[in-house]
Amino acid sequence: MSLSDRGAFVAEHIQRTLACELRPHLREQMPRRYLELEALRLTRLVSEWLEYEAARIEFEVAATEEKRTVQVAGLTFDLRLDRLDRLFDNTLLVIDYKSGNVSPNAWETPRPEDVQLPLYAGFAMKQDEVLGGLAFAKVRPGKLEFAGRVGDAAVTLFSTLKGTSPLMKNPFTAEQLLDWRDCIEQLAQEFIAGRAEVDPREAPKTCERCGLQTLCRIQENSALLAGEDESEEDGDE
Repeated sequence: MSLSDRGAFVAEHIQRTLACELRPHLREQMPRRYLELEALRLTRLVSEWLEYEAARIEFEVAATEEKRTVQVAGLTFDLRLDRLDRLFDNTLLVIDYKSGNVSPNAWETPRPEDVQLPLYAGFAMKQDEVLGGLAFAKVRPGKLEFAGRVGDAAVTLFSTLKGTSPLMKNPFTAEQLLDWRDCIEQLAQEFIAGRAEVDPREAPKTCERCGLQTLCRIQENSALLAGEDESEEDGDE
């Protein structure tokens, strides 16, 4: 917050990262000009993100790349949380960085598309930690934002949020957390039991994006169900 030239600060870290963290054999495959342009792109993007977060209500980064092991219905998961923030009210916000187009709608039960953050929130918290919410940090040029579920985002995240903001309209609740826990435990139990029904969540849309048609029996099942329906109609007549 006290840096007079945040851009120069970021640029220095980007240069150090590209020099020290990028594996030599990968660096050799990349043209010098490409690396220069990538450094400029990253500097702009990270600087924009820091400007965005500078407007937040007071918080503390409690941990980054936090490794935690959890047990769910007999399954063991080794997790790595991108970031944990301690908010103004002393609760924790679980943050996962994303550069793509993601949405908290993927967490909706009873058949969530993505349970990564609900898994972190529901099972990775320690006994003395109180969860205040979970959010994607969407780091995309011109579209920087937090998207998720936060208890009272106007009190703990951004004081300028309006009631129409998705963060305000869809707050994090204890009931939602219990719902996620129950759903994830059920999924784990079904996995252990070997249950793998052919039941696309959004058929036929799901099937259009699937590359396993030769192994899948969804068409066969659909034909059987259609045959049963026709038999029932004939019987009614």
